[in-house]
Amino acid sequence: MSVSIQNSGNSDLAVDQTSSSNDFASASAPTDLQVSGNTIDTGRYLITASNTYTTGSAYNYYSTDDGCVRVYDKQTDTYVQVFGDPHIETSNETHGEFKQDGLVIDLADGTQVQVQPTALNQYGDSHINAVSVTKDNKTSFITGVYSETGDAHVQISAPQTGNAFQLNKTFDSYSDTVLHVGSSLNDLRFADNSALSSTGNTMLDRKGGGVQEFLNQRVPMQSIDSAIQASTAMASQGTQGVSAPEYSATSVANLRIETGYGK
Repeated sequence: MSVSIQNSGNSDLAVDQTSSSNDFASASAPTDLQVSGNTIDTGRYLITASNTYTTGSAYNYYSTDDGCVRVYDKQTDTYVQVFGDPHIETSNETHGEFKQDGLVIDLADGTQVQVQPTALNQYGDSHINAVSVTKDNKTSFITGVYSETGDAHVQISAPQTGNAFQLNKTFDSYSDTVLHVGSSLNDLRFADNSALSSTGNTMLDRKGGGVQEFLNQRVPMQSIDSAIQASTAMASQGTQGVSAPEYSATSVANLRIETGYGK
């Protein structure tokens, strides 16, 4: 990782409002996903991907090859960025990191940002592999944020109909940690409504919330009941071919354990 020390502190973290307004000038904010360059506009949030990043005064360094995805809230003038190997940082300098589990950030306007890490390398580190941004059943994918060879180039796909899992099965949020946004992007909460610590560096792996996201993306529980009922009816009529939800036995067992369903 290429790192150089900066002495300008939080001033390095200022969002380029001029660039954003030029790229997204309009009489009214869009309600669906709008892609312009390396930025996705959800109406309320600007989600920008870059191969470089600058951190706040707590870390105070700049990288040219580790990659970053920043979410900026136009209403509250706050942000959260996911960067490096991977860490998160809010505009009030709350910090966290994750290594193996993915991270889902549920935004206040219904947008879901899912960060997929790479596999752990020989040093036990991972980086940002890909990111999905979903709103109103439209999804854009962000790739090229990080490359081991240092030649990454950010690409953002045009919005497609469907959620991230439907469009790309590797975006399975079953084991992801989910963060919900409260009053602003400085207020991030786990699935149990506990807040990230305002001091230190919170480990985000294994903090939960992904089971429900997994269910929402695969098939709702009531659909499992419907499939069972349909299977029973078809079997009674001697029908051999039965369509069922795509769950492995292990997944179903885990769902029952973690949700209490079927006990």
